[in-house]
Amino acid sequence: MRFLIRFLIKVATVIGLSYLLPAIGLNVMVASPLDAVKVALVLTVLNAFIRPVLEFFAFPITCLTLGLFSLVISAAMVILTDKLLDGFAINGWLNALIFSLGFSFISSAVEKFIVEE
Repeated sequence: MRFLIRFLIKVATVIGLSYLLPAIGLNVMVASPLDAVKVALVLTVLNAFIRPVLEFFAFPITCLTLGLFSLVISAAMVILTDKLLDGFAINGWLNALIFSLGFSFISSAVEKFIVEE
């Protein structure tokens, strides 16, 4: 049940960011609520399986940059999601970085208040 609640929070976060970010001038587009579900699902799968592999190989660079390279990996996951899905469009690394930061902060903050351990 917790997984379903967390997933719905991530879907709501994607929908919220798809309305919020274009309002402040960033180019992020999610075509429909079904595409928001797909984005949340693909991001969850990529962050569960691909991201740990990338972080393992990028560990020396991450240490040299004092952890800031992990932001690049997060943005890369968003760009990879953009390449895999047709109903999701994000242009540029800065837009992907801001989307990934917003996605992480908002979904984790909402999960902290809603999901009980």
